Amino acid sequence: SDPALTARWRRRRAGARAKMTVSSVPTCFLSRLLCLALFVGNSSAFAFRPTHNNVKVMPSPAHSSIASSSTSSLSMSSNPNGDDEDDGSGGVLSRFAAPRIDDIGLPIADALVAQVVAPSFQILAISLTRTPIPTWLRPGTDILFPTRGSLLAPTLIHGAGLASCWILGALAARAFESEAFDVTGGKGYGEPIARTLKAGAFATGCLILATQINLQNEFGGYVQFGYSDATDVRIAQALDEVLRDIFFEASILFGWRMYRASLTAEKDEA
Repeated sequence: SDPALTARWRRRRAGARAKMTVSSVPTCFLSRLLCLALFVGNSSAFAFRPTHNNVKVMPSPAHSSIASSSTSSLSMSSNPNGDDEDDGSGGVLSRFAAPRIDDIGLPIADALVAQVVAPSFQILAISLTRTPIPTWLRPGTDILFPTRGSLLAPTLIHGAGLASCWILGALAARAFESEAFDVTGGKGYGEPIARTLKAGAFATGCLILATQINLQNEFGGYVQFGYSDATDVRIAQALDEVLRDIFFEASILFGWRMYRASLTAEKDEA
């Protein structure tokens, strides 16, 4: 009933609402970035690309009418070379269930680069710049002086998750097909760069989604900035770790993919 206490309570409530409104921007940004990544990763999934070279019209009988001839069979393919490449009408799930892998060793090499090489460069950068250690790199035991090799298991576990995101992105972007790394015959690096970027966009969306699910499981529900000091610190750490993972994974994997494409160019010159 005290007017001073009532006014103070109202000001505190208004400040809390304003804080919640402003703090919801990073979460909305992550959600929109996820939607953009998923859309870019599958931007060609529903694209209809008919070619005049592969249109086959079955001849109709001479006694058939004009109406029946207009319903003759058509056979279209989105690939001018006649390959069994899906044009999106058969379903996007075929890219994951029955992918076309022209280099059987490429998925293994990509997984090793994403799981071992990229996280190793990130750890090297952390040690050189003396930045805070990410949560996934902390040893499993709470000892004062960790033994040598105690960071190996956390790195491999975290790298396995990053490699899984990249493999999903590569399958979605058809990055294991020969068009994604073959530059022989003057094809150029346009298609390898495009498919690598699409795979990275899809992998980024998977990483953001996995991070949001991890935070939700950790706190037992949906959280955002402004709930408490503990949630604010944890969300800031997660955002920093996601950005660093994206930077190192994108840099290392893009360089590896361009090097893999350059091998075919050298073979063509030889």
